[in-house]
Amino acid sequence: MTENRFSRLLLFVLLLIGAAFSVTNVPFTRVEAQEVARFVGSTNSQPLALSADDGLLAVANPDNNSVTLFDTRSGANAKLAEVRVGEEPNGVAVSPDGSKVYVANTISGTVSVIAVNRIANSYDNIIATIAVGTEPYSLALTPRGRKLYVANARSNSVSVIDTATNQVVKTISDVGFEPRGIAIPNTGGEDNQETVYVTQFLALPAPGKVDGFDDAKVGKVTVISAATDTVLSEVTLQPMVDSGFKAAGDALKRIAAPATVTKADFKFTTGAYPNQLNNIAIRGRYAFVPNTGASPNGPVRFDVNTQSLLHVIDLNARQDAG
Repeated sequence: MTENRFSRLLLFVLLLIGAAFSVTNVPFTRVEAQEVARFVGSTNSQPLALSADDGLLAVANPDNNSVTLFDTRSGANAKLAEVRVGEEPNGVAVSPDGSKVYVANTISGTVSVIAVNRIANSYDNIIATIAVGTEPYSLALTPRGRKLYVANARSNSVSVIDTATNQVVKTISDVGFEPRGIAIPNTGGEDNQETVYVTQFLALPAPGKVDGFDDAKVGKVTVISAATDTVLSEVTLQPMVDSGFKAAGDALKRIAAPATVTKADFKFTTGAYPNQLNNIAIRGRYAFVPNTGASPNGPVRFDVNTQSLLHVIDLNARQDAG
């Protein structure tokens, strides 16, 4: 071996040794696979839902047993497909990455899972039909989309679905009467650290109250731990003492309204209790529950017997904020 070739070989070996030494002494940064997309804000049950990038919109069509998908990227708002599902779909949820659409089929008692591939323009592949409870009305995903909660309105239960296997992993049976709306706050941690809020649709009798009074019933929202999928507590939504509308009579006191009512006759205060809690939405530390307030005491009049109410829950205290 010539001296020149030997020098070049020695230099190459020294470079390899130096590179190896550098690698072993530089902190190693592990390259992980891309994280699963997650929603930025809270999630809740709806008849229409968006993916986390706001690029895919799913809309439930209960009257013709289908779900319509739209491309909403860059303001396209273009219809992609209409997919046949089970009977009377009322609720939809889209996975954060937009690869799956979940549909609550109320009459069928099932959840349809639609696989979506926006790159290949594939939108109508139903990969699973999952049996749940009686009349599943709504559903909502955890922030990373790993668990799906389904409110079964007529069996008074919530089904918990593992979205990796499309299997029901638990049925929570003690959630109250007619569970309807679902909301999950998204606290920024893992999905099993979340809390799930489920409305009970119809008002329930208030202790010590007589039916017929404007404060005879209360609304209920069930609080569920996503870690254990068990009920933690209930939030009671209190009646409104004064709805702001006056009645011209008082039915319970047997004071009839005059045959010809004047402005001066409207002097009886009417309250209202929360009823028909169809949905719930969360922003920050508060949950908002729109409902149809009932005022059973008082003459039949559009602005006396029913009210549009919005109850607010303090999530930190887990109680009515009103």
